[in-house]
Amino acid sequence: MQRSESLPRWLRELERYLPIKTLFLLYGNCFDKLLYPIKDREKTRWVYLNLRELLHRFFLDRKYYLLGVYDIVDGLTFLSEQEGQRFKTIARGKSVDWLQKGREPASNDREDGCNFGGGSPHQALAQHYPARGVFLQDFDAALDSIRNVMANRDVPAAIAIDFASRLVSAPGQLLQKERQQFVKLLKCVTEASRVNIDGEAYNNVIVLICEKLNDLPAWLYLNNPLAKSIRIDRPSDGERRRYFEMTAGAFYGYDDVKEQDLEKTIQSFVDLTYGMGNYELESLRLLSLKESISFNKPQNIIESYKFGVKENKWEQLRKNKFIGDAEVILQKRVKGQDAAIRTVVDIIKRAAVGMSGIQHSSSAHKPRGILFFAGPTGVGKTELAKALAELLFGDENACTRFDMSEYALEHADQKLLGAPPGYVGYEEGGQLANKVKESPFSVLLFDEIEKAHPKILDKFLQILEDGRMTDGKGEVVYFSESIIVFTSNIGAYIDIPVGDGQVIRKPNVLPYSWRCRKCNQIFIEESVPALCHCGEASFEEIQTSYNQVKEKILKAIEEHFKFKLGRPEIYNRIGNNFVVFDYIRTDVVDQIINKILDGIAGKMDEQKDLKLRFAEPVYNFLRERAFSNAELGGRGIGNLIETVLVNPLAGEIFDRGIEGGSLLVKNIIERKQDGNVIAYCLEID
Repeated sequence: MQRSESLPRWLRELERYLPIKTLFLLYGNCFDKLLYPIKDREKTRWVYLNLRELLHRFFLDRKYYLLGVYDIVDGLTFLSEQEGQRFKTIARGKSVDWLQKGREPASNDREDGCNFGGGSPHQALAQHYPARGVFLQDFDAALDSIRNVMANRDVPAAIAIDFASRLVSAPGQLLQKERQQFVKLLKCVTEASRVNIDGEAYNNVIVLICEKLNDLPAWLYLNNPLAKSIRIDRPSDGERRRYFEMTAGAFYGYDDVKEQDLEKTIQSFVDLTYGMGNYELESLRLLSLKESISFNKPQNIIESYKFGVKENKWEQLRKNKFIGDAEVILQKRVKGQDAAIRTVVDIIKRAAVGMSGIQHSSSAHKPRGILFFAGPTGVGKTELAKALAELLFGDENACTRFDMSEYALEHADQKLLGAPPGYVGYEEGGQLANKVKESPFSVLLFDEIEKAHPKILDKFLQILEDGRMTDGKGEVVYFSESIIVFTSNIGAYIDIPVGDGQVIRKPNVLPYSWRCRKCNQIFIEESVPALCHCGEASFEEIQTSYNQVKEKILKAIEEHFKFKLGRPEIYNRIGNNFVVFDYIRTDVVDQIINKILDGIAGKMDEQKDLKLRFAEPVYNFLRERAFSNAELGGRGIGNLIETVLVNPLAGEIFDRGIEGGSLLVKNIIERKQDGNVIAYCLEID
């Protein structure tokens, strides 16, 4: 028998409880190939077996000379004809006493027609018999026979029921027949005997193999002292290391690896394959051979497996010198956010050299970059995410935006990640999962994240920590090459309850505030307060610095995640990657106006061959009104220009039938009635 400490954790647990329990529920990584140590003379070698083969060897090594496996397709099967015959003998109530005599049957011994062929059960297994003795396909009939076998006191017996998740359609709503079958299964467990051989006691046991524990009725195992649930984990670091040490020589280009670099290369494979199963590890080896990717390039092998690409775009970025000019490039597109852009560029450079999350043990699997853009509306948060995608991947469309207000309901995660099996739309997958599979090198923008349902935020925990998730179809989606950007207005505004479930949204911070000239009290109001609490009606306007804005918003974000949502773990996953955007200051308004007007002129030239120019009075008109509403941000300035300039300009071009040529907009004129502006007109030449 193998020493217990050499076994995987879940097998050690199974061995520990074998003399105590009679029902075991194995769940988790049940479809994978699993490592098992086999002692060959004085040497132990490790082999990969499927779960059925592994259980057969495990129980044989512990003198369980009868192991059958049942599933609803093949019925009861045995690895050898001898075991099948032995099962039939015991199920019919006949005695099998050869173990009690202290010897195994010789070649001419027969038990109700069962010939052991002169070998022990170990030898029978070594002959690699195909599955034999298929019978009792009906679950009820199989349970009747299993019940008799569990009660026998002659031969230690273990019966595994495979694909147990498929035995019921709804664990919480069993049909009458299903309920009877599981009660019968419980009877098998409660009536199981202990077999004494050579002074040792063995429990007859039943092993249920399922994908998830909740696939089975909870009353089967909860508060059942005879039951033990054991999770089969994905390979640990040590198990993955053992795989690469055993198979390194079978990878392409292994001979090119220097001896002093071998340990470092294996360690890279171990780090980069966190969460992978043994089948996936074997797929890496096969892919290395097929694509001729050398063993000394573990990153390339794994990315080729995950994303279907040989060349890493981040490697190309690192070679391109233009990323050193990223700050200047981004400032040309996003105005007035120099501090935010500097923070973003630092994070991007860290991502390009592969140092994102390097301080954490699982850094190899985290997203390339995590950014949380916070600040008032219309200041360039979304624009910077798009500019980032164009800078990194050469195309603004590499930024995929998810409006999180569409995910305000609890079950909206199905739209994002994919519906579970059996639900409508299951085969289509989720929007996020599909996009990452299609474009792993991209910027994923989750706009206004605070509007998503709190339970959907929990889905991001695994993405932020491990850089992967499992979609509704059970497929693993990897985010380790993506930049994840959240945007939010948290901290810029506060909601004040006014009764009947209604709230009023007021600014929490503004680019300016009002100070009472008498008592120096500060008021954060969009317009001058009418009266101070001290009775003073005179106020002076003071500017709010960027550091004050940043401090107030960061504090509000921390309180939101920790106390309002009760999700401090999400806040911690984002770490120090919060980027606070400043208000659009008056000195930046000119830049934004010039950028928008240049864009309008460029599009008219391109689309209509119309040379469009704007006189100084137009700029003055726009400046005056934009300065008074600077807190509305760049989007507010854009809306202003659309109202006072673009709409009347479109009317003039349409009414006059202007096609090509040159056009000078000399001024913008307000048409008023009763003191109110009713329209805007243009003076053009």
